[in-house]
Amino acid sequence: MQISKISLKNNPDLEFIADFLKPYTKRAYLVGGSVRDLLLGLKLYDYDIELYDIKANDFEKLMQKLGAQGFGKSFFVYKFKNYDLALARVENKIAPGHKGFEVALCDDEKLGAKRRDFTINSMMINLFNEEFLDFYGGLEDLKAGFLRHIDKQSFKEDSLRILRAVVFASRFDFKIAEQSLVLMKNMDIKELSHDRINAELYKFFKSPRLDVGYSYLQELGLEEEILGFESAFKSMEFQSLLRHSREVVKDDALFLYLYLNFFNLDKDMFFKKTKLKKEYLKKANQMFYFDEVSDFELANIAFEMPLKEWLGLWSKKRIEQAKRLKLYGTKFESKISPKAFMDKGFFGKALGLELQKARQRELKKYLKNLK
Repeated sequence: MQISKISLKNNPDLEFIADFLKPYTKRAYLVGGSVRDLLLGLKLYDYDIELYDIKANDFEKLMQKLGAQGFGKSFFVYKFKNYDLALARVENKIAPGHKGFEVALCDDEKLGAKRRDFTINSMMINLFNEEFLDFYGGLEDLKAGFLRHIDKQSFKEDSLRILRAVVFASRFDFKIAEQSLVLMKNMDIKELSHDRINAELYKFFKSPRLDVGYSYLQELGLEEEILGFESAFKSMEFQSLLRHSREVVKDDALFLYLYLNFFNLDKDMFFKKTKLKKEYLKKANQMFYFDEVSDFELANIAFEMPLKEWLGLWSKKRIEQAKRLKLYGTKFESKISPKAFMDKGFFGKALGLELQKARQRELKKYLKNLK
């Protein structure tokens, strides 16, 4: 994988925060996903900053001066605009749940980086002199495309990291290291709330390699636990559909549309169980054709939406077909008015049936005139 050269210069956001912090410490680092994304050549929208050599009380006063809001004060974490600022810390699990940690300040960068989940998220860059710290081989794993846990004990203390691994694998097309897979298979996510699980699923739904993430959901035994269904007997065919569909359709709802329709699952029951956003249900209810779709079937969908908005438009062939029908970017506008049928005495269900028949005749005539 191509890795970009490390440089924090010509970034006004980082220059601003470095200038603000300079009078108070010489050890302020860009950390975590910010360093990872910088090395991958991705644009940074958010900045994770970790600070050393500042006492907790002084840090709170400093954050007040900046105008930052504490969103994890017991963890010494503050947010200001697109910055997450925190004192370096170590954590010790003392109770169930994601808040059941004992936190202490840390003065050692290597120890501070050890609490992170994966090596690719443990790298650090000093804001003032661009010193690069990589205690756990994160750069080599980033180049090789591997997700590898840092510390077995601390990793096991937060089972959400299993889902984070699935998200990273599908986002970056990374492979989870074998020893990390073994560790995850022996962990339990039952203590995780729907909200925490779904927050990671929403990230997964955005990822470019849905097939990779889905494969890991199955390998880790999470498909049935999270989605309520075991589909191993058709997984390879479905993974192929995920892969080639994502190359064309970028909508976040694509995974659920394909998953629920390919396996013919009860959508209402699925959403009731998972508590996922109902906005995905509407898109999952769009028409689904796994095999070839006829001109009439395709044009019929255009009564509801321009075909470019249909999640089933997942191949170049279907896109060309939609454009040939001149319905790719526009809906089919029917000229048939319900009033004409109401004047003839049709109402309710009978009206709906008559309208449907008339509009289908209209559609067939439209397709015939295209030839």
